[in-house]
Order: sequence, then structure tokens, then C-alpha cells
Amino acid sequence: MQERSASLQEALAELEHFSYTLVHDLRAPLRAIRGYSELLLEQCAHLSPAHSQYLQRSNVAVARMDQLIVDALDYSKIVRQQFPLVPVNCNDLLESLFDSYPQFHEARASISIESPLPCVLGNLALLTQCFSNLLTNALKFVAPGQAPRVRIFAQDLGSRVRICFEDNGIGIAEEYHAKVFQMFHRLNQDYEGTGIGLALVKKAAERMRGAVGVQSISGHGSHFWLELDKALVPQGGGNG
Repeated sequence: MQERSASLQEALAELEHFSYTLVHDLRAPLRAIRGYSELLLEQCAHLSPAHSQYLQRSNVAVARMDQLIVDALDYSKIVRQQFPLVPVNCNDLLESLFDSYPQFHEARASISIESPLPCVLGNLALLTQCFSNLLTNALKFVAPGQAPRVRIFAQDLGSRVRICFEDNGIGIAEEYHAKVFQMFHRLNQDYEGTGIGLALVKKAAERMRGAVGVQSISGHGSHFWLELDKALVPQGGGNG
């Protein structure tokens, strides 16, 4: 039994090393393609509008492929690794996201937080992934010309709590509510994305003994929630 366990651990370590090496080797040529494309756009004034558009589309495709690799690696990390659960202050975590992520800092005026949010039993890295992805979607999936509005609040369930992200976006038809948490499932091709973000949120929630769900009507915004155990510490406890 010990030999089998040691062999399995060795295989997992090799697989993890292979994943990191593969990701590094895949991203390097993508960066080269993007770099040369940008040089052409900057230095070749004689390019026709059509040729410039081809290069711009190439850059968009390269950026999407790069993000797909990063998201896939993040998902594999969540599946393989062990994550200790500690008390996490949700207010502090959100404020650190606003400070660290330029896109959230710029959209801060569009986001309202009904404080105080309770401390939850979770993992800081996993919760950062969850909050970042849910907030990104809430800000992104709005109708053209419409300013996003996001409301973040908590619902007390006794020993559990739901952290909710409510938006004024395009919404999701009821028949797709379960499918949005599946890998590579994209409902709307008009918006950039890899189709991994919500699958990552679901897997991260499960690793924290939690759950995730959505309530939404097409054309009337969405209400995503992340349900976790409450942390048995006074409000204002540490981030872990």
C-alpha cells in the first residue's frame, strides 16, 4: 500500500512538472507571435487597413489562447492540490482586489458592497479566483452602451453564508443555468472568454466544502452566489 501511494505521489509530481513545462513552452511562441505582430503594426505605415485588421485579429486570437492556457492551468491546480481552509475576511479580500486589479479599480464606482460581509471558512487563493471571476463576469456581460452596476452582499443561512454578486447584465435563460458551470461552455460568442472561469469557480467552491449557483432571467441581469461555512471568529478577523 505504501509503495502504491509513493508511486502515485511520484506520478502526480511528474504530471505537475509536465504541466508547468508544457504551459511555459506553449506560451513562449504565443508571446513571440504577439510581439512581432505589434511591431508590424507600429513600424509598417504602408499596411493597408485590411492587413492591419488581420494583424489585430491575430493579436486578439493570441491573447485568447494565452488566457485559455492560464485558465486551464489554474483549473488543474485546483483539481490536484490541497488547500487549507482558514477564516477569510471577505471585505478585506474585495478591497485588495480593487487595489490590485486595474480593471476593478477603474470600475469601483459601479460596484456597491453592503458591508460588513461575514468572515468565511475558505482559502485565500481560491476565494481570490472565485471573487475575481464572478466580478469580471458581472462587469463584462452587459448590453452594448449600458453602464454596469454590481451589488455585492451576503445572505445569512445560519452556519453557512452566501456571498452574492448581483448585476444588471444580459442575464441567462433558465435552461442554461447549470450549463454555465461546465468547462468550455460559452453562451454568448459576442463576449470574450475561455469558457473555464465559472467551471473554475465551481471546482474552487467544492474544494472549500461550498457550492455555487445562479438565479437569472434572460435580459434582466444575474444573481450569482457562493455558499460557504461561516468562520467562527469575530468580524474583522484575519485574511488567513
